[in-house]
Amino acid sequence: MYSYELPDDVIRVGRDAEVTSPLGRPNVAIGFGSPADDTGVTRLDLNDILIKHPQATFLMRVTGEAMHEAGIDDGDVVLVDRAITPAHGHVVIAVVEDEFVCRRLFRQGIDIRLQATDPASADIVPHDGQELQVWGVVTNAIKSMPI
Repeated sequence: MYSYELPDDVIRVGRDAEVTSPLGRPNVAIGFGSPADDTGVTRLDLNDILIKHPQATFLMRVTGEAMHEAGIDDGDVVLVDRAITPAHGHVVIAVVEDEFVCRRLFRQGIDIRLQATDPASADIVPHDGQELQVWGVVTNAIKSMPI
């Protein structure tokens, strides 16, 4: 599962496994507190918040609208964790015929397929002799907001 070579546009993210934040994960209330209340303000570190397995987490940019209903749009950046065991219902990055695809993993008994949330996109079902390799599990999607 881990033998596939990384393309140039895949980026490893996170810190070394030995480095941990002394503050842990601070919580932030949604809303605006009093400007006079200056206690408890700390910097948030997205590595601590988003990444569970730093040595196995990568960033990939998604193209296409096949996973729009799952909240993943064209141009979004997804965090892919290769240390998570893929299971039924996970959104995954898979390698199909030497190309990366982002789809929802459907596994029922021996039946396995990759499903898009866009009805216009056909499911990917491996045929006899066709290799389908689940490369990693998508844990987060980062999207740009219109400005």
